[in-house]
Amino acid sequence: MECRQFEVTLICANNLPDVRELGKMKVYAQVSVKGHSNSVWVTPVDRERETNPYWNCKIKYTLPEIAVQKDGVILVIKLYCERSLLPDKYVGEVNLSLKKLFDCGFSQENLEYDVDRNDADGIFGKLKLSYDFAKTKITVSKSESSLRGQVLEAVGHGVLHAVIHGAIHIILH
Repeated sequence: MECRQFEVTLICANNLPDVRELGKMKVYAQVSVKGHSNSVWVTPVDRERETNPYWNCKIKYTLPEIAVQKDGVILVIKLYCERSLLPDKYVGEVNLSLKKLFDCGFSQENLEYDVDRNDADGIFGKLKLSYDFAKTKITVSKSESSLRGQVLEAVGHGVLHAVIHGAIHIILH
């Protein structure tokens, strides 16, 4: 199966709405390829900058070539506010077509996207990111693939946090 490496760097977000009634905003991003539960990765939580979090977190995926050739394969970046006693609170999200990103060029830096909410109209801040598609394709055998070859690997500073946060989320629900 022909695949292509894809690296996205979540740099920061700005002017997010303060969704907390008490306490400080502690924001993290959850990144996934829509429809593939094993593709979910989480950035570290920014505990200092509240509504203007900074992560500079790189996440690397290996995607089948068809993912950048067909519409409908979406990179989903959801922002959450971490809470101690209650489930984390949804802040907003950015949904990006991998095909459209690929069509804009192999590599783009410091792009800004409006943060939307699925429960309200308007713009809820900005998300800044960079991305890089490998210029060369790689071949992966079916025995090496996981998720039926949709997303094969992800690495980044948020991997350990993803495991811990996922375990806590399961315990609370």
